[in-house]
Amino acid sequence: MADASTERLLRRTRLRLFAVTLALLTLLVVGVGAATAIMGLAALDADVDRALDAAVRAQVAALDGELPNGEEQHEATETAPAVANTVLLVLGPDGNVLLNRTGTNLDGLPSVEGLPTTVGGRDIRTIETSPGSVRVLTVAFGESGSPKGYVQGGFDMALHDQQSRSLVLAILVVGVLGLLAAAVIAYVVTGRALVPIREGFEAQRRFVADASHELRTPAALIRANAEVLEREDLVTQDGRDLLEDIIGESDRLGGLVGDLLQLAAWDDTSLALALGPVDVAEIARDTVRGATALAAERTVRLAVDASVPAPANADRARLVQLLLVLVDNAIDHSPAEGEVSVRVRRGGTGIVLEVDDQGPGIPEADRKRIFEPFTRLKGTTRHGSGGTGLGLAIARRIAEAHGGTIAAGSPPAGGARFTVTLPGATDPATGATA
Repeated sequence: MADASTERLLRRTRLRLFAVTLALLTLLVVGVGAATAIMGLAALDADVDRALDAAVRAQVAALDGELPNGEEQHEATETAPAVANTVLLVLGPDGNVLLNRTGTNLDGLPSVEGLPTTVGGRDIRTIETSPGSVRVLTVAFGESGSPKGYVQGGFDMALHDQQSRSLVLAILVVGVLGLLAAAVIAYVVTGRALVPIREGFEAQRRFVADASHELRTPAALIRANAEVLEREDLVTQDGRDLLEDIIGESDRLGGLVGDLLQLAAWDDTSLALALGPVDVAEIARDTVRGATALAAERTVRLAVDASVPAPANADRARLVQLLLVLVDNAIDHSPAEGEVSVRVRRGGTGIVLEVDDQGPGIPEADRKRIFEPFTRLKGTTRHGSGGTGLGLAIARRIAEAHGGTIAAGSPPAGGARFTVTLPGATDPATGATA
């Protein structure tokens, strides 16, 4: 089972994959929908134009280049078939109506704008009227020379516009349903895609735990044998420095193995806490007093400002461990004759613990990354070792297990500042939080 930080990483990765996949699918659906709408609307327009063209050309052919006489006009008017949405007019050379072949009328017709000036010439346009729009096709007819008259066909676009709106609405509905289906599929697929990554994290955790168990015994044996050599005086004076280096590195290796085992255990299960009433200010004073010798060895001063009680419901041993990590980290990054300051105060509804150093500080881009395991910034430590890269990861686990947070920043005077916030203890009598 992956730990909380790994789960957060996998969750963020899944959301990013989902967002990118859904964005690409959205572009595809929008592109296909737009293309379908454009082609569909163009097809509807073309159908109207073809119908008008066929009707007008048939009437031009029936006239055979001559204007209808009065008898033909009367007969055509009496027998004109009523055609919904369509008007077919024969116009004289001045645009007056000589014959209405369909017997219906449309607002805006006849239209004398853009009448063709040559026989066989044509003009097609859409005119706007008060109830809607009308598509108008006008063709000039005659034998030669100037046109004798015109055949004008008009189509009421109300039905066409309604069909266009229905087409666009259908495409939108299908597109939305398609996007919803795509979102569900993308979410499921991205989750399945992360299964190998999740298994990789689990395999890494097991490897770290197994390797740490295997390394613990050799590290302990190396240190024990080195201590025997030192105690029994089995090395020359010139070799004692090397022996001390072996013991020191053995201690460092043992600490690394312990940290790895601890992280592996926390990855497998949640961090168990022995909660109880504690005073964070008292813990800070005791921890700083215990670290004074280490600071003096590295020519760094320690200062503590924790005079006001700061009650909390916490695990004392874990808070000591957290504070030791931060103080040791601050000492390691402070210059010679520098100062590390520890402050405890009440902030809002909780307790705030701050540890400042006078070192080179932490680049803003790295202030979240340093809490990940095995993260070490190059060129930021004074003592060269740089640690194992696990201390701050452990500190973060402890803070989060208490329902608190830990963050890195920079104090006004420079250097680095680590701020831990913890929930305060609740007074049973008043219900107030310290």
